[in-house]
Amino acid sequence: MSDSTLDRFVTNEGVRIHYEVEGTGPAILMRTGAGGDCRIWRDAGYVKGLEKYKRILLDQRGRGKSDRPNTLDLHRYELHVADICTVLDDAGIDSAAFMGYSAGATMGVAFGSLHPSRLKALVGIGSLSLYNIPDLPKPADPAAEIQRIAAAGGVRAEYEAFMKQDNDRFPDPIHDNVINGDPLMRALDNVASYSTAWRGPLDAYPTMRAPVLMLTGEKEDTEHETEKAVTILPDARMVRLPEIGHLSAFYRSDLTLPHILPFLEDRMS
Repeated sequence: MSDSTLDRFVTNEGVRIHYEVEGTGPAILMRTGAGGDCRIWRDAGYVKGLEKYKRILLDQRGRGKSDRPNTLDLHRYELHVADICTVLDDAGIDSAAFMGYSAGATMGVAFGSLHPSRLKALVGIGSLSLYNIPDLPKPADPAAEIQRIAAAGGVRAEYEAFMKQDNDRFPDPIHDNVINGDPLMRALDNVASYSTAWRGPLDAYPTMRAPVLMLTGEKEDTEHETEKAVTILPDARMVRLPEIGHLSAFYRSDLTLPHILPFLEDRMS
C-alpha cells in the first residue's frame, strides 16, 4: 500500500466493509470472485497498470479487513451488490467502471443490471454462464452443505482444481492470499447465493446498458458459454487469451492490460 492510499471503512446493515482508494481520475471499482481479498489486484499489477484512474479496491464481506458475519442471511447476494453501492456512496462516486475476476464478473453483471445508472463499463476476467442462479438445484440441507464446503477448505478446493486443470498456480503473494481465506465465509457465500431473487446472469444480459469486455483464458470455459453470453449482451466484446487458463488470465496483467486500457479509454473518455 502506498502513502497516497486511503484506507476506509463503511457499514452496510451492520457489517463493516473495508475498501481502499488510490489515485485520481475516472473511478474503477475492483472486486474479486470466490477467493482472495483486495490485495490481489495490487499483487497482480492492476493498481499500477491503471494509474490514470481512481482505483477502489473492495474487500467483500468475509474477506480481508471487512467483517466476517457468520450467519447465512448476512451473505445474501443482494447484500454483496448493496455493499458495492455503499462503498461508492461513501467515496462520493455516482458511477464507476467495475472490474471483476471469476465470479466477480457475474457480480458486475448483477450490479449493472440492478443499478444501471451507476455502471459505466464492466471488465470481466474469467467466464460468463448461461443460467440464472435461482434456477440452480438448491442444497437439500443448507447447514450440511455449509459444513461440507467449509470442511473441504472453502475456496481452497476450487483453487486446487484450477491448479490441476491449468497446470498452473498463482504467484506466491496471491497464492497465499487465496489459500488462506476463511473457509466458512466461502461456504456461506456459496449457499446464500442459491436464495437470490435476482434473475441472472442469463436474464440480466439483455438489460445491461454498460459496455462489457470479457477476457477469458483459452483453456477455460471449454463450452464457450462466454462467447454465447457476449452475443446476448447489447454492447460487449470478448478476447480469448491464448495458451492460458483461469488463473493466468488474472495474474498475467501484462496480457490483459493491453486490452483493458484502450477499452476503458474509449468507453470512459
